Amino acid sequence: MSRAPSVLSIIVASIFVLTAPAGAQDPDSTVTIDPVLVRVLRSTVGTGTPHSVSIITGPELTRGTAGAFLEDALRAMPGVQIHNRFNLAMGERLSVRGFGSRAQFGVRGVRILVDGIPATLPDGQATLDHLDLAGLGRVEALRGPSSALYGNAAGGVLHFRSLDPVSEPARLSFRSTSGSHGLLTLQGVLSGQSGNAGYRVGFSRLSYDGFRRDPITDDGSIYAGGKRSVVNASLTLPAGAGRLRLVANGVVLNAKNPGSLSQALLDAGDRQAYRFNVISRTRKDVTQGQAGATWTGPLGGGDGEISAWVIKRELDNPIPGKVIELDRQAGGMRALFQDQTEISSGTFGIGAGFELEFQSDERFNWRNSGGERGDLLLEQLERVRGSGLFMQGRLDLDSGPSLLAGLRYDRLSFSATDRFISAENPDDSGERVMDALSPSAGLLIDAGNDLEVFASVAGSFETPTTTEIVNRPSGAGGFNPDLEPQKGFTIEGGIRGRAGDRGTFELALFQTKLTGELVPFEVPSNPGLTYYQNAGRSLYRGWEASLDTRLSENTSARIAYTHVDGSFKEFITDDADYSDNQIPGLAPHRIDGLFQVDLDQFYLTLRGLFQDDIPVDNSGQFTSESFFVADARLGFEGLDLGGLEASPFVAVQNVLDAWYNSSVIVNAFGKRFYEPGPGRTFLLGLGISWGH
Repeated sequence: MSRAPSVLSIIVASIFVLTAPAGAQDPDSTVTIDPVLVRVLRSTVGTGTPHSVSIITGPELTRGTAGAFLEDALRAMPGVQIHNRFNLAMGERLSVRGFGSRAQFGVRGVRILVDGIPATLPDGQATLDHLDLAGLGRVEALRGPSSALYGNAAGGVLHFRSLDPVSEPARLSFRSTSGSHGLLTLQGVLSGQSGNAGYRVGFSRLSYDGFRRDPITDDGSIYAGGKRSVVNASLTLPAGAGRLRLVANGVVLNAKNPGSLSQALLDAGDRQAYRFNVISRTRKDVTQGQAGATWTGPLGGGDGEISAWVIKRELDNPIPGKVIELDRQAGGMRALFQDQTEISSGTFGIGAGFELEFQSDERFNWRNSGGERGDLLLEQLERVRGSGLFMQGRLDLDSGPSLLAGLRYDRLSFSATDRFISAENPDDSGERVMDALSPSAGLLIDAGNDLEVFASVAGSFETPTTTEIVNRPSGAGGFNPDLEPQKGFTIEGGIRGRAGDRGTFELALFQTKLTGELVPFEVPSNPGLTYYQNAGRSLYRGWEASLDTRLSENTSARIAYTHVDGSFKEFITDDADYSDNQIPGLAPHRIDGLFQVDLDQFYLTLRGLFQDDIPVDNSGQFTSESFFVADARLGFEGLDLGGLEASPFVAVQNVLDAWYNSSVIVNAFGKRFYEPGPGRTFLLGLGISWGH
């Protein structure tokens, strides 16, 4: 692991590239979320599908941002909540319709794809450390579990697509930003065409001090922040009758974890780090590399897509009570075949395929002694083998309605080989097998006058991750024999269409019934370490509304409202009955709005976000208070400097200097539920591009 930064340095020195926003895609183009056609009507509302789909594309994803946090890119997207911890060691909490809010780190409950390659591992855990936020060209969100083709998760699917290579022979861009709390980014890209091949190589470097004060030294120093370096490369070229896309990326991350706070510590008013985290020197050091290939083209009279990928990840992670070391290898392949034929009453299309995935984790746990390794507590090899078969058909009738039906079968095999065996530590090796059949169906009706009515039903299946299933309050190795997968059934419906001549709207209602919901908790003996248990029955219901409108030739606005009501219908533990209580971690009401002005090369973006009180514990005794935050960004794009193009910008976040909790930790021991957000912050940036 210590050699990784030097490897990155060699890569950076050899290609000498640094990035900027480039190559915006046309927001009025017709694109495909396989196998569903989505037409983007100058908005984030996707049409032509019986599911709830949102899309963000073009410069809105990157301009006026540091490319440091996902929250800056995904704004005013209905159903999607991002709680920015401002903690690089833990990542942002991302949830869709409330699913994913329980994640102790990374992303859970939502299937993540990056340029067609899964970022979600076979066990259901996803991390986005390797995502090139400065190079995003498109984000597609399928809200709800109705995806037979791209995995099974109650929240849905998020697909991040990088900018395509520019059509010029070569274009070199650079962007640098500097902001409050020691934020500094360097980003860049070399992109172009060579014959029939398109290439793109990007680099980003983030340095962030953070704002959480060190309570041990008590001299104003900070215990937070970190550094992240990411290299991304892609090559697209002809292969047979189709196209082959090769992608590779690497990330080195070193970050401190300041932890969460109780209300008493919050009231101190200094946004301090949690004292025990500082004593334990909690942090995360990650080195990861990933490579993948995707071929698309005509196959056997239809269309085919074949993908394969490998991941190598090394983790050194001191947390309260333990030092975790993980050596992970993962990979897989996926094949999809699609065909479409004309029939007497309309058009029938079908897609079918399979997925094979593997994950191998060599895990070590030591006692945490001031951030250093103490006595060995656990050594075991954990393997996950996943396989999936899926089929989806679509019938578009000439009379108007469209019908969609899908079926997916998933089987995951978990095994643990205990390598820490003694008289005091018996052999905890074991195996678990979890599988499920998940059906889905949808109906789409063209009601005329650019109005669509849609409805769908779908089953969902989600296993515990290896981290969730190995954490046992007893401290034993192996897998928790009592933890089961959660299963759900979702029904949704809605309408969408044009709002006059300048806008689009969507209204969707949904309900999900879960059995065996995975619920986090902590214990006094290991505060800061999360364990999981199954609830009996849970119910999520709510509605989403979005309006995207062009107010004039140069101004536009977008607003998204999300209401999620989650409750335990049956949840009884050894010491409490939580039935009928609200599910913690969900904001029942959330309103996210954008106002944008585009005048030739000048732009101005104003954002306002209101978030309701969030319950933070199973009993419903404590909540994180509601808040409103506002951001402003303004800048210029493509200023001609005689052969160079300059794009300066300035941004102010939390303009009103609101005091708020940006994220929460569900059921944290010691009532340490709260992760405070920063006050008013400033950002200055400059992008420079050169190309033939």
